[in-house]
Amino acid sequence: MHRRTTVRHVTDSSDLINLLASAEAATAAARGGESVAGEGVAADGLIVVHTGLPGRVTGIHLDPAVSRLSLADFAEELTSAVNASLADLQAQAGAPSGSVDLDALGGQLRDLQERTSRQFSAFTDSLVEAQAALARRAGEPR
Repeated sequence: MHRRTTVRHVTDSSDLINLLASAEAATAAARGGESVAGEGVAADGLIVVHTGLPGRVTGIHLDPAVSRLSLADFAEELTSAVNASLADLQAQAGAPSGSVDLDALGGQLRDLQERTSRQFSAFTDSLVEAQAALARRAGEPR
C-alpha cells in the first residue's frame, strides 16, 4: 500500500528548506523518532561495533581480553563484527511500515525541476536586463 503525499508548491529557497526539513521530520516520525543504529558482536562478546547512518562506524568496544587473540584472528573477528553491525543497521534502516509512493514523489520532483528551471530563467533574464540598464546609464552624459 502506498502512502499518499500532499503536494506543496515551492516558491522560494526558504520554502525548499522548509520542505526538506518537513521530509526529514516525517522520516524520523515514521521510524518512531528513534535514531537508527546497528550493533555487531564478535569473539564471544570481546568485540562490539556500533554503526549509524549513512553506514559509518560510530564506536568500537574492545574487551582487554581481546589482546590474547592473534593478529590474524583479531582482524577476522573485527571484520565480522563490523559486517554484522552494518547488516543490523541496514535491516533497521529499511523502509518505514508505510512505504513511500514513488510515483507521487517522482511527480513532485519533476514539478520542482520545472518550476526551478522557470525561476532560474526569469532570474537570469532579470540579471541581463539589469546589466543592460547599467550599460545604458554608463553611456549617458552626466
